Amino acid sequence: MNELLHHIQAIIRDQGAISLATYMGLALGHPKHGYYHSQTPFGAVGDFITAPEISQMFGELIGLWCVQRWRDMGSPPAFMLCELGPGRGTLMADALRDALDPKLRGLE
Repeated sequence: MNELLHHIQAIIRDQGAISLATYMGLALGHPKHGYYHSQTPFGAVGDFITAPEISQMFGELIGLWCVQRWRDMGSPPAFMLCELGPGRGTLMADALRDALDPKLRGLE
């Protein structure tokens, strides 16, 4: 934490006040000292656990919901599905497991 503190202090000293967004970006995402790069925040031994980490069922249900939305849109050939967040991609992996299953998409 001290190295990150010194880094932030140097930025403020050189450039002046920083926004909360910049501070949080550094505190959480600094490549070497940020929380998500220097800790194990997720899972049973981390600071918190999310639904996708407890059970794959949450992500699978999201995937099935996305398939239904895709059908409701007329099954367009292009469809963008994005997971935004600092996690490990567990939600997307679980969602895609079912969303890409041809039987569940009505393609078999």
